Amino acid sequence: MVNSVLLLNNDDVQKVLNVESCLKALELAYRAQASGKTVVRSRTQSYVPLSEPNLSYCLKTMEGALFDGDYMALRLSSDIVSEERVDGVVRREKLARGPGGTYCGLILLFSMRDLAPVAMIHDGYIQLFRVACTSALSARLMAREDAGDLGLLGSSGQAWAHLIAMNAVCELRRVRVFSPDAQHRRAFAERARRELGIKATAVESAREAVEGADLVVAATNASQPIVDGKWIATGAHVISIVSGDLKTQRRELDDETMRRASVVIAHSKQTAIAQKHGDLAVPVEKGILSWEQIHDLSEVVAGTVRGRASRDDVTVFKNNVGMGLQFAAVAPQIYELAKAGGIGRELPGEWFLQRLKP
Repeated sequence: MVNSVLLLNNDDVQKVLNVESCLKALELAYRAQASGKTVVRSRTQSYVPLSEPNLSYCLKTMEGALFDGDYMALRLSSDIVSEERVDGVVRREKLARGPGGTYCGLILLFSMRDLAPVAMIHDGYIQLFRVACTSALSARLMAREDAGDLGLLGSSGQAWAHLIAMNAVCELRRVRVFSPDAQHRRAFAERARRELGIKATAVESAREAVEGADLVVAATNASQPIVDGKWIATGAHVISIVSGDLKTQRRELDDETMRRASVVIAHSKQTAIAQKHGDLAVPVEKGILSWEQIHDLSEVVAGTVRGRASRDDVTVFKNNVGMGLQFAAVAPQIYELAKAGGIGRELPGEWFLQRLKP
C-alpha cells in the first residue's frame, strides 16, 4: 500500500545516481526490449506558437515499463523553445522561463499494483545521464576495444555527462573539445583536467576535434551538420544525439559520414521513420542508406546484430530520440535508493488518489 509520494529534486538525484548502475539498468532494459518484454510509447511533442519571434511552447511526454518491474514511468517536460541562427547555424534552446529562471520537467513513477504514484522526480539530472549512458553503452559495444581518443563537440551539461559516461566505458587517453564559444570550451577542458584528471584540450574547430579521434561525440544544439565525414578516422565510432521531429528537422552528421559508415545503429529506428529524423531519413532518401541496414541499439545489446566487424569499420550510433523505457529503467533505482537513504520530501499519498461516487 502506497502511503506517501516521494518528491526528489535534482540535488537529491545526484546523491544517489551512479553511472555504472545507470549503464547496467539501461543494458537490462534494452535486453528486455529486444525480448518483447517492455512497453514503450513513442515520444510526443505538442507545440503552440508564442507571440515572441522564434519562440514556441512545447509539451513533451513519453512513458515506459518493464514487464518484470513494479513501476510505470511517465516523463513530461513543459518548455519554451527558441530556434535562432547562431554563427550561421540554427540552434535550438530551451529557455529558463519559469519563476527565478527555472525549467519544468518531471518523472512520475506509478505503482503498477497499487495505482498510486510513488515518486515525483525532477528530470534534469536523470535526463543528462540517461542520454549519456545510452551513448556510452553504444561505445562499449561498438567502439574498438582500445578506443580512447575522444573528439567532443559541445560544452554543455549534456557534453559533460557524455564525458563522464564515456570515461566510464573507455580509458580516455586524450580529449579534444570544441564548441562555438571559446570561453566555454576552455572552461570545459580545464574542468575535465581538474575534476576527472583527463588530458583535455580546447581546440579551435570541429575538424581539429574530430580528425584522428577513434571516438567522436556530437552533443550539440545544431540543426545543420557539424561533422564532415572526410574528417573521420578509419575505425572510429561516431555518436550523435540531436533528434528533432516533424516540425524541426535537425542534423549533426553529414551524408559523407553515413556513406563511410559500415554499421549504423539507431536508438529507435521506428521513431526515426515516423518523425523523419534528418541524420537517418535524409541519407535513406538519397539512397546512401536503407532502413533495412539500420538496426536498434537493443538488438546490439541482445547480440542479434553485430556492432563492429573489423577494426577499420566506421560505426555510427544515432542516439536519435529519448524513450520512456530509459526512465523506467533508471528512475525506480533512484527512487528506491533515495527512500532507503531518507532522501527527499514525502507528500501524503491520499492527495493523489480519489474515490468515485456512483
